[in-house]
Amino acid sequence: MRFVFVICCCLGLFLSACKEEAPTPFLKIVGGSFLFNYRYSKMSYGFVARQLKPLPEGSVLEASFDLPDTDRKFVITKPVKAGQLQYSFETDALRGVRKNTPYKVRLKLLEAGTGKELAMVEQVFKSDVDQATLPTKAPVVGPGYQTNPDY
Repeated sequence: MRFVFVICCCLGLFLSACKEEAPTPFLKIVGGSFLFNYRYSKMSYGFVARQLKPLPEGSVLEASFDLPDTDRKFVITKPVKAGQLQYSFETDALRGVRKNTPYKVRLKLLEAGTGKELAMVEQVFKSDVDQATLPTKAPVVGPGYQTNPDY
């Protein structure tokens, strides 16, 4: 009986060692949202990506953002820097953002020189507010955030 138990344990260990591990992705999007800057009355969106394993030296990160009311994309590229663990990306000011509409971001890791795609992650963001309900003029001005007299 003891012999059968030992054989079963050895067989279990052998089979568990043969299990194929899922490869760790290079990057993960760890945060992001739509932003409204009251100081300038501008809306944008962005995200932060965290490195999960070392990125190839010299490679490039390319972030593309869906833009409201168009098929065009807003694209930002950043070089990978040794020792940098997080990268942040943000769009320029946007127009026409709608509440609860999905806007997709894609982050690609591109090989140095060739531009070959090594990895890609995607995430969808939704705004909690419709941009049409936000002020078109900055409600505050000056270093003390005084009320805008034109508002």
